[in-house]
Amino acid sequence: MADTALTPVELALNEASANIAIAGGTAINAANTMSFDFEKDEKYLLLVNNTFAGAKDVTIAAGFGWESGQGALVASLAQNDVKAFMLTSARFKNSSGKISISFASSMTGFVRVLKLP
Repeated sequence: MADTALTPVELALNEASANIAIAGGTAINAANTMSFDFEKDEKYLLLVNNTFAGAKDVTIAAGFGWESGQGALVASLAQNDVKAFMLTSARFKNSSGKISISFASSMTGFVRVLKLP
């Protein structure tokens, strides 16, 4: 299984961002995982859009922090759902400093990561 690196869009406090339409994010390839570097204890918002003709699951793997005992986060998205996930390093950051995301077989859609100020 290959890994697709995501590049977070950095937002600025009290400023409008550039256009960040979800369909302009990274396309989901269900055969691959996706990940991004989780710098220090920054705040990240993950947006996932399911364009498959039916419900599909997205899984954010548990990491190695003190909240990792809560396990992975699995969310079901119906067709055309867009869900937002606020992620903490304490639960999801793995030993290599990344967040790892996987998708149900045949899932299609888009993913975008926003780095919050």
